[in-house]
Amino acid sequence: MSDVTALASAFADAPHALLARIIALAPIGVGIVDGQRRTVLTNDVLRRMLGYSEEEFAELPFEVFTHPDDIARNDELFSALMAGEIDRFDLDKRFFHRDGHVVWGRLLVASMQDDAGGHLAIGLLQDVTEEKRLQAELEAAEASYRHMVEQVPAVVYAGDPDPGVPSAYVSPRLEQVLGYDPEEWSATPGLWLQQLHASDRDAVLASCDAHLRSGSTEPLTLTYRMHRRDGGVVWLRDQFSVSTDEQGRRLQRGVLVDVTREKQLEEELEHQAFHDPLTQLANLRLFRIRIDDRLRRRPPRSGAVLFLDLDDFKTVNDSLGHGAGDRLLQEAARRIRACLRPADTAGRLGGDEFAVLIDEVDDLEQALRIAERVRARLTEPYDLGEEMEEVGTGASIGAAMLTDGDTPDAVLRAADLAMYAAKDAGKSQVRSYEPQMLTAVLQQLAHRRTTLPR
Repeated sequence: MSDVTALASAFADAPHALLARIIALAPIGVGIVDGQRRTVLTNDVLRRMLGYSEEEFAELPFEVFTHPDDIARNDELFSALMAGEIDRFDLDKRFFHRDGHVVWGRLLVASMQDDAGGHLAIGLLQDVTEEKRLQAELEAAEASYRHMVEQVPAVVYAGDPDPGVPSAYVSPRLEQVLGYDPEEWSATPGLWLQQLHASDRDAVLASCDAHLRSGSTEPLTLTYRMHRRDGGVVWLRDQFSVSTDEQGRRLQRGVLVDVTREKQLEEELEHQAFHDPLTQLANLRLFRIRIDDRLRRRPPRSGAVLFLDLDDFKTVNDSLGHGAGDRLLQEAARRIRACLRPADTAGRLGGDEFAVLIDEVDDLEQALRIAERVRARLTEPYDLGEEMEEVGTGASIGAAMLTDGDTPDAVLRAADLAMYAAKDAGKSQVRSYEPQMLTAVLQQLAHRRTTLPR
């Protein structure tokens, strides 16, 4: 546009002969318009551009070959020019070619005086039809891409990879996922860091930093929690890649997917795999894992296992029904949990058998004190509802230290043997494991083998 402006300035002071020659040789369309809006002088470029002859231009006001949507603005500017309110104007407008097709022109118009002292307008016109076509195609492509991005059931973002710098673009889905307007999110530095869950912050930032320093263009996927605007917490899966443009600037593009429900399902499935469905205590599988974890500690392997069997549970189950039996098991589980510390683990191994892993006890006496507390709590009457009388029962408990076995099954066997010793001693008793208990059982098995008929 600066070259066109320079030409327009040159016209104002040029002699008529020079002006006519410049107009004829100009590589862009040139026309002089009188007060009646007729183009009284044109060059070949302008005539070829719009398809009108010199005579037709001289007779037709410019409104005839101007697109209706552009007439008002063109007329407003031209009137101001002729009135001396402005000395020039520029305008992108549409013209009708003589054959009917539309030509986009970039028009620069300046005021000049004729020989009689009246006002004329000299216009310089560049054909920008191809430019406008490409621009329209680009805008259409961008609109289509934006529409497609906005329909993606995820947050699409792009911007500087620095976590403290807000994304240059965030799709509208952000409002649904995190409750923030995209414009506010993009205008607020540090908002992503602020909403990142504190428990995930260090790991996420370390992973991002390592990925950036590696210079990799491969995508990185992270899963972490973020706080919503309303205070809720969502799990997000963030997959992004970092590239470098021609100026050496780094650009991060990524997609955030809300995986909260997926995480909840994972947690539910994991809970079901490791917990008893009736009492929600650890099942045998999880209980073995917890014992194994403690056995692997070096040194020392402090801790104990209690093996519990409810006394007379079969009588309750058979006489009052399985519903009452289930309620009794649930209440017994609740009472066992109430007697333990947060680090201890209560489990239901099956039927009316329960177990407790007592963490960090250094001697048997500590374990027996906890076992006695559990036993006493389980002997209290049970109100099973449905107009039933209170039910009295108790529990026989065997205790074994983790040092009484080398494997989870060996420790459980030791506690189980101690529990049977408690039953033999009478109901609602606590006994601890002694090595001779295993010796006695092995001897009984050996005796049976020798006395079985062959």
